[in-house]
Amino acid sequence: MSEHKLKSKPQELILAKRLIDKCKYNEADQLIKNFDEKGGHTLYDTVLCHLLKCELLFWRGLYGDVLKLAKQAYKESLGLGKNILSVDILLIMANAQVWFFQSDKLHDIIKQGEELLKTLTQELPAEYEQREAYVAFLKGWFYLQTRDADQAIKQFELSISLGKEIGAKQAGTSIARFRIIRIAFSLAGISWVFLDLKGNFDLALKYSERGMAIAEESGNKYAIGYCIKNMAIVYSLKGELDRSIMLYERSLTIFNDLNNKNMVASILNPLGETYRMRGKFDLALECIEQAMVLNRDLGASRALAVNHVNLIQIYSDMGDHERAQQYLHDFEQLSNQLKKRVFKLWYLYAKALLLKKSPRTRNWAKAEEIFRQILEEEDLSYELIINSLLSLSELLLIELRITNDSEVLDELNQFIARLLDNAEKSHSYWILCETLLIQAKLALISLNLEETRRLLTQGQKIAEKYRFYLLAMKISNEHDKLLKQLNMWENLKESKASLNERMELAHLNEQMEDMIRKRAIEVPELSNEEPVFILIVSEGGRPIFSQSFIEDQKFEDNLFGGFFTAINSFISEKFSEGLDRASFGEHTLLMNPVPPFFMCYVFKGQSYLAQHRIRYFIDKIQNDEPVWQTFNKFNQVNREIQLKDIPSLEPLINEIFIRKTIHLNGLV
Repeated sequence: MSEHKLKSKPQELILAKRLIDKCKYNEADQLIKNFDEKGGHTLYDTVLCHLLKCELLFWRGLYGDVLKLAKQAYKESLGLGKNILSVDILLIMANAQVWFFQSDKLHDIIKQGEELLKTLTQELPAEYEQREAYVAFLKGWFYLQTRDADQAIKQFELSISLGKEIGAKQAGTSIARFRIIRIAFSLAGISWVFLDLKGNFDLALKYSERGMAIAEESGNKYAIGYCIKNMAIVYSLKGELDRSIMLYERSLTIFNDLNNKNMVASILNPLGETYRMRGKFDLALECIEQAMVLNRDLGASRALAVNHVNLIQIYSDMGDHERAQQYLHDFEQLSNQLKKRVFKLWYLYAKALLLKKSPRTRNWAKAEEIFRQILEEEDLSYELIINSLLSLSELLLIELRITNDSEVLDELNQFIARLLDNAEKSHSYWILCETLLIQAKLALISLNLEETRRLLTQGQKIAEKYRFYLLAMKISNEHDKLLKQLNMWENLKESKASLNERMELAHLNEQMEDMIRKRAIEVPELSNEEPVFILIVSEGGRPIFSQSFIEDQKFEDNLFGGFFTAINSFISEKFSEGLDRASFGEHTLLMNPVPPFFMCYVFKGQSYLAQHRIRYFIDKIQNDEPVWQTFNKFNQVNREIQLKDIPSLEPLINEIFIRKTIHLNGLV
């Protein structure tokens, strides 16, 4: 309602509305109660009072109470004839209905409110456009629930566009404040579309962050907490569990302060699941049990169903199969009551999960059949697809270990490829990297060593690009380990070692288990490498610059001869295949392309810090224009650079490779 109209209304309700916008719910509640108890109000003021009560109930998460009171208030409002309050009541009723996931009822209420609004074009433009934007916002949630991604985005964007127009016209008014909050929620809605329907986690996070910025501008704690919760969900699905937990806890604090039990319960559930994935079962149980108490009080059957899935997984992971089985029984009854396809599928998943844990092989076969059945369904959630693919792959690994059947290996490769495809399409880079590591180990047990190394290189590059440094370190160490064992794996080609023996050597089962449980990454302690040689060569293999860290001239000459041969071989045979390192006796050779040069670094020890060190060196010389010009000039005249030709080069090399005083991505 417009600012000048508000002045003609009771001051208590004007102030109550402002307090609600500022999330001062207790103060607003007291004002509304005081006003209601005075009595003697006009019908318009009574309806307005009930509308504000509905708003207050909504922001406290009491959506069922909103619907009850809104129905009463709407009947009362009909006594006023066609009026804007009737529209407002219908729209807040629809907003509450969103939380009950009954799209037909939601559609009917939105349509009723929209048709009534069209008859009130005589209202002030700002008043009218405010409701138009609200209708578009609600339509966005309707299309989200009916899984029409494009229409959902279209309506949310329309709501944002109208909101920006009103914000510009009504800066500083209550209408403008309401608009800012609605824009934040519309951005959160678009985030949900990309998260739930399109599986694009990057865009989901982008829109959540934009919503968060707008929410902070509005100062509305509810909107801030909601956007933080959205960000936490995205980070959890991306595999960044520690960051997710931190955000969930921030959001939880906000909604506890607001005394919004519905939102508290909706945060406790995924927070508990994230703790489970981290192996913190006591904290996980505490969160889920608290959520169940709240959801029972709220009558939130859908949320209770999700709680049951989480408890089944927690008790299954803890080895308490009796309790897990009891919750599975309860969940079956609940899913039958809800009569929703999604819960039927999650019940089947939970059932298969417990069958997979059984010591009986026939139960493993039943579990495998159920997982296959789930994966044949259309329009599955990303989470259900990933969980089912991983569980099925784990069962196939067990079968492979028992049977040594190459056909099982082929089938396993197919499901891992599907897992990789889903992770790639959703931009879930943590899962993508972990899956590449599984693929690498599958290639290894198939004795395809070059493919193994290529996949490890690819996985590490992606992990570093998206700043999963511990995961990148883990993959790098796997690559180093493989280089040291190349002779052993080459010999296995000649022997008749079983697939089971090769699986044990590759630690394939451990990698699959780590990925399913999302355990914290454990890597050996970082240690600095021992530098041996730096060589910069032209793309044709001609030396441009070299620096030895070895004082023994005889050893250096012998090393250089073999090293240069290895460089040429590596450039022509390996680097084109996407590899970044090679074994050279007891040394490791790293290769980096910096057109028109190749930067080569030979060292002893771990590769991970060595890689960061040579990249830092490359970055420094490439971004120092006089130095880079000198390199190119000497290359053009076929001359090799000496330290005296570039005075700044020697202190730079000492700092990076000898004193090691540089800071590498927070690692050292």
